[in-house]
Amino acid sequence: MLVNGSQRLGVVYLVLEIKNSALLVGLTSFALGLPILLFSLPAGVLIDNLNRRRLLFVTQTLALIGSMVGAILLWTGAISIEGDRVPQSIALVAIVAFIFGSAVAMGQPLRQAIIPTIIGRSNLMNAIALNTITQNVSQIIGPALAGSIAFLAFDGFFVAQAAFLALGFVFLIRLRVPQPKRQETISFASYKRDIGEGIHFVVNTPNIRVLIILLIISALLVAGAWGSLLPKIARDNLGAGVLETSMIFVVMGIGTLCSSLFLASIKELKNAGGWFIVTNIIGSSLMIGLGLSTSYPLTLVLMGITGINAGFFMNLNLTLIQVYTPQHVMGRVMSVYTLCFMGGMPLGALISGLGAELTSAGSWFVIVSCVQLVVAIIAIITQPSMRRMSTLPADGDVVDA
Repeated sequence: MLVNGSQRLGVVYLVLEIKNSALLVGLTSFALGLPILLFSLPAGVLIDNLNRRRLLFVTQTLALIGSMVGAILLWTGAISIEGDRVPQSIALVAIVAFIFGSAVAMGQPLRQAIIPTIIGRSNLMNAIALNTITQNVSQIIGPALAGSIAFLAFDGFFVAQAAFLALGFVFLIRLRVPQPKRQETISFASYKRDIGEGIHFVVNTPNIRVLIILLIISALLVAGAWGSLLPKIARDNLGAGVLETSMIFVVMGIGTLCSSLFLASIKELKNAGGWFIVTNIIGSSLMIGLGLSTSYPLTLVLMGITGINAGFFMNLNLTLIQVYTPQHVMGRVMSVYTLCFMGGMPLGALISGLGAELTSAGSWFVIVSCVQLVVAIIAIITQPSMRRMSTLPADGDVVDA
């Protein structure tokens, strides 16, 4: 989890060092998320049927391979930041990003699906918030690790990533994970049937459907722009280097940590669906300010508030989806969740790269934020049932697949 916060920032900043182009950043971010588009749904079937502990080892190994490949390509000069061989260097960075993305395509829904098998529904929001806190630590330390590029150079940065991933194996060895009801074999026909069952549940459960739709819009409009353009905005609008840019993300991580701690401390949040939509409204408004800001201190303040808001957004969205989802389709629903959010981000990044080339990174931030703001206002007006969703639903409120 630790390197997740550093992988995207490190890869994006490596591209900016090779060539300062929003389009190339968008293309590389697309390569980072392409495996999620390709592999998330099949991964959900594996998660619901195979040994989850072994799958954790596979994803950790794949991420480790990505870090070592990045370091080796930099050591050998195959990836150059000196301005020569730009097409080759960008293509190789995209390959490294693709390996990272492949690990996320399996690892993200896998970790999310494991939590409800260990924790009962009554404590699920607390467990999700505590898990988010570990991600917050990743978001704080990970960008700080990316900031070490200023001292270690890019090859040292990838080696540091690999070291943290290798350390993770120590904890996985002792981990015991409850297993799903096992299938003897998984055929192509069963793959199609099982994937269809997960999608059917999402599409035919109204509140889950709306939560996923809002998640897709956020991924395409905001998260894609966030991951691909914020480093460029910091560089162009604020004159920030890699260390200053990493601190922007660290401040956001601290804010998210604070709101996650709050949610981990309470038993239930009534009308959580309504509060979730409010986070969309607040987040869009804050992004408009970030796109217009030319002050580094102001940006830090806005990022801190954004982090607090993002903590509520992430925890409430995931909690509401999981508490209203039956266990036997959890892996597949989490794969749909990962596909829509983390798979939507690379498409959003590609769109944002093109949009920023036509306007500017800051202007595109403002445009997509205004669109999401309008969508959120419509949702809070037209979705009364979703507004009443609680983080602790009655048993009869959970619809079987």
